[in-house]
Amino acid sequence: MFIKLIALINLCLSLFSYNEPVIYTNENVTLDRMVQQIHTLEVDINDPYVTIKNALSFGKAYGFEETSVMVNDNEAIAGVNGTFYTMYGHHLGLLIKDGKLETMAKDYSPIVAFLESGKVYIGDIKTEVKVEGKTNTITVDTMNDAAFEESWVLYSDIYGRTTRITRNSINYVIENNRVIDKIITDNPIDITRGSYILSRVTEDPEKYDLLTVNEEVEIEIIYNPDMGKIKEGFQSGGWLVKDSINVAKDYEPLMGNTNILNPRTALGVTEDNKIIIKVIDGRQPNYSYGITGKTCADIMLEEGCINAVYLDGGASSTMVYNKEVVNSPSMNTERKVAHSILIDYEKNDFMFMIDKIGEFIDNLLNDLFNFQESIS
Repeated sequence: MFIKLIALINLCLSLFSYNEPVIYTNENVTLDRMVQQIHTLEVDINDPYVTIKNALSFGKAYGFEETSVMVNDNEAIAGVNGTFYTMYGHHLGLLIKDGKLETMAKDYSPIVAFLESGKVYIGDIKTEVKVEGKTNTITVDTMNDAAFEESWVLYSDIYGRTTRITRNSINYVIENNRVIDKIITDNPIDITRGSYILSRVTEDPEKYDLLTVNEEVEIEIIYNPDMGKIKEGFQSGGWLVKDSINVAKDYEPLMGNTNILNPRTALGVTEDNKIIIKVIDGRQPNYSYGITGKTCADIMLEEGCINAVYLDGGASSTMVYNKEVVNSPSMNTERKVAHSILIDYEKNDFMFMIDKIGEFIDNLLNDLFNFQESIS
């Protein structure tokens, strides 16, 4: 009778079980006679309750903050350091956050894009931005980045409180698809929430008097290829795996020589649309030496990735799970970075019920086993 009861409980447990969509594992392995610590997040983004989002330090385009702070401030279950950045804490290349293009794509590395359809795209994307007025159309050269002479820059409040421009410039303030002000000045322009500032640094601002106050405008954003709505996207550090082939190069512009043993952070997608994120610790002899780019690509291939890319590595490599840094950063402390990638999922009422049933059955099994031992 007791055995039948156990079998019945196990059957119930299997019927009411579900696979966690975010799984963390840690492996201590030996590669090329060197010990390595490999940390993995497997994320099933086919689960509609899973979300992957970009995070910027302090929510703005400039600055530095620990990945763990970004993860915990956003109450995410997990996260890793993200893309590369400048010495001033500005992320490099494309950023699409909450469906909104914040910075434009560069052509030196592939893009990671999470689509409204639920699919993940890793590959080249070109971005084009235009401000279309009644008479004139202005092609934007860059977004939310430093202004160079004779180029059009489109700013939003993610850039900060002002445009930071202290040179002669013409500026159009745009709110609700309408030009509400035109300002010629050598002082920064305030950026209010929800507004755009279209700026051009020039010695001849009158030459670029192309829009009028109260004129209706449309900000057109074009992605090539067109994949439908992109929820989140960012620029990577370079290819590791492309079409299931190790394509890691000896040199990458953002990293230099990739044949040196270093800590690595990598992200890939499998054939069944799961995300694999790896952090390999390094620069710590007898604990974890770090790996080359080619070895990193091999590891991603072994996980079933059909496409995979570098994220920022070295001392930046950090993985956070359940509010804790789970890897060992190479400087013995967590480096502050400009950008991180957050992973979270919301349990619905059915999932919550399954959890409670599972806990009840686990407790019941323990009680039954304890009771059997006490009478045996």
